[in-house]
Amino acid sequence: MSWRWLIAAIVSLTAGVILVLLAVDVGRWNTAFARDDVRFKFQPTRSDLWKPNELVPFHTAKRLLAVDDDLFYRDTLRHFYLAQPRANKWEHTNIDAIRSEATVALAAYIREGKSQARRSQAANLLGILGLALAATDDPGQRLRFLLFASREFRGALTFDQANEDAKFNLELALRLLKQQPTSTGGGAAHGPGRGGGAALAKPGSGY
Repeated sequence: MSWRWLIAAIVSLTAGVILVLLAVDVGRWNTAFARDDVRFKFQPTRSDLWKPNELVPFHTAKRLLAVDDDLFYRDTLRHFYLAQPRANKWEHTNIDAIRSEATVALAAYIREGKSQARRSQAANLLGILGLALAATDDPGQRLRFLLFASREFRGALTFDQANEDAKFNLELALRLLKQQPTSTGGGAAHGPGRGGGAALAKPGSGY
């Protein structure tokens, strides 16, 4: 009986220690999100963001908190920031490659993300990248990227009709599309899925 009691005591003590360590890990994850969300605003290129040191192996606390989508979304935002959509591509080395990586990351979240609101935001950001790429002297490429941007803004509103940024950006993309010449010369380019020219949504009315 004494051996059984001793084994039971050891098991109970071990379980208690694991629970304490797990509680510490949960606290570290909560701290990491709060702290690193602030750090991201000032140092987005840091590679150690949202990576707390865990005491319990196998990422038990991470699994318990179910933060995979939170991390996925934050990593996607980081890719978008590094793409610098407002920057002049001729003033930055490897910017095309970085923007390509951001495009892949945003498309992945749109496809696999768990939150409709976040998927809407990712689609909106992907459309913004399209607008950035449309800043080219090549009329064909400009039209291609404007069509791409307008499609992504529409997609953003499919996920979340209350996304005001996407509404505004869709209006902008359609306005720019109307200013583009057709391949035959003259007239306005048609927006995707539209006949007789691209239509503008009324401000605040949505799509």
